[in-house]
Amino acid sequence: MQAALIVLSAVLGVAFGGPANGDQVPKVWDALAKLRGKDALTAEQIQDLYPNAVPGKDFPNNLAIPQPRAINCGSVQPGFHADTSAASDCQIFDRCDVNGNLTSYICPAMTRFNQITLICDWFFNVDCGQSAQFVDYSNSRLYAGESAKFLDDQNELSAGSSAGASVPVKKGKKKAKRQF
Repeated sequence: MQAALIVLSAVLGVAFGGPANGDQVPKVWDALAKLRGKDALTAEQIQDLYPNAVPGKDFPNNLAIPQPRAINCGSVQPGFHADTSAASDCQIFDRCDVNGNLTSYICPAMTRFNQITLICDWFFNVDCGQSAQFVDYSNSRLYAGESAKFLDDQNELSAGSSAGASVPVKKGKKKAKRQF
């Protein structure tokens, strides 16, 4: 429940965020492409891949979280950390809170933990070998306060100028349309 609230607040932070940070390197879409490790799949490729995927070969198939955990929350930044061990293959992830407490989770079948978005994502979107380089990418913003944006909007930032200046953000509340 606590993890869901953190992810929800991050998403809302992007949707209604304060001033643009403009400091994520690489920018979010580039980072996601790098984490994926290959070109994005088309819908047709996913339709071919999905029914033929083999558990344990194409994606991890862990049924339990191994104990004891290898992570030491006293020596890492608070936040979410993909377990990049060969046995886990990023299906298992750990949360270290600001008090150094550890909670471990397991992603559902056919998913891996995405170290950038901090959610369980389809196995074909995450190359676990790339995850370690993104540990600080989003974790550094989790406890940064109300004004921090969770993920920079690459399109918004690139529209500012070629020098990377951020685009001003309109202040005020946005009204959401209800769809039924």
